[in-house]
Amino acid sequence: MRKKNKTIDEAFVKKGMKSVSDKDFDTVFEKKDQLFEKLNHPDWKIYKDKIGLMFQMLKDVKQKRYPETPWKTLAAIVFTLLYVINPLDLMPDFIPILGYIDDISVLGLALKLINKDLAFYKEWKTAKNSTVEKSKASED
Repeated sequence: MRKKNKTIDEAFVKKGMKSVSDKDFDTVFEKKDQLFEKLNHPDWKIYKDKIGLMFQMLKDVKQKRYPETPWKTLAAIVFTLLYVINPLDLMPDFIPILGYIDDISVLGLALKLINKDLAFYKEWKTAKNSTVEKSKASED
């Protein structure tokens, strides 16, 4: 019996998005330390800000501070973060250099799918932080 080849492409990410459940949403928060530990690796430096923004978006959605997010965007973020956290995905992370290629591919494809929603969130977050800072400054 031949093993099925798995290709990391947009279809792979979309299929993964369809399998995301509410439990997976919680799992991302439970494994937060693993995610940020991985992001401290030098290979992840250029992706750290985007992944941090994705995590913050999930957190704000969960805390009902940012409810405008489409489910497909949330599913893409959850699928991607769980995929990045999983050390034994298509190419295990312990394989030097190659171990991160699949993670980075999934991340890149997911970002392509959700970039507009992530940009809207970033604008919202920046505006919110600016309002809070102005409010604090006027209190002083």
